Amino acid sequence: MLSLGGKPLIAHTINAVINSGCFEKIIFSSDDDEMLNYASKYNQLVPVARCPSLAGDSVKVIDLVRKIANEHDNQKFDQIGLFLPTCPFRSAKDIAEGIQLLTKDDLSVVSVNEMNDPLQLSLSVDLKSNIANPEAILSPSPLVTGETRSQDFTNYYRVNGGFYIAWMKKFLDKENFFQGKVKAYIMDKLHSVDIDHALDLDYANMLIEKKYINITI
Repeated sequence: MLSLGGKPLIAHTINAVINSGCFEKIIFSSDDDEMLNYASKYNQLVPVARCPSLAGDSVKVIDLVRKIANEHDNQKFDQIGLFLPTCPFRSAKDIAEGIQLLTKDDLSVVSVNEMNDPLQLSLSVDLKSNIANPEAILSPSPLVTGETRSQDFTNYYRVNGGFYIAWMKKFLDKENFFQGKVKAYIMDKLHSVDIDHALDLDYANMLIEKKYINITI
């Protein structure tokens, strides 16, 4: 298993969810036997091996959440949440505060952080011809008009994977976390580190070693 700050990467998410104190049932789903064995050490977790149809890198995680939500024993709960281990610095406090934002009028609350670069300066590239289209996002594009002062741009945010939490009944109806009124819980960029590659993990470990991020082992 991958290690972050002296403990398994998945432990950071497991501990945050448990320590939030917000959930009656916490399911740990994986197709990896080593991870399932590790999760079994936690009395608060229900380790569940994924069926072959929901295993592998090509599977959409939302399909797994839909399957769990549609299991009869789980439909008695008021809320359902998804917590990705690739956002390890989201905390128990973040989760609890995010849930406090959720009202009966909402579908869900998701964790986000501000994007590093202005979306308004994005463009698309045709990889066959190497032709760039500066107006793929906005027309007219600031790149075309010359109005490129970043201070004048609206801030945009990315979903960081820290948590997606919805009312169970509404999730069962919509079968996703975004088809309705969605609240955003804004996290800072450091605590929104997204670990998809080895370089990301090295960066996250550096943040801990240099004490930019404080964790309890």
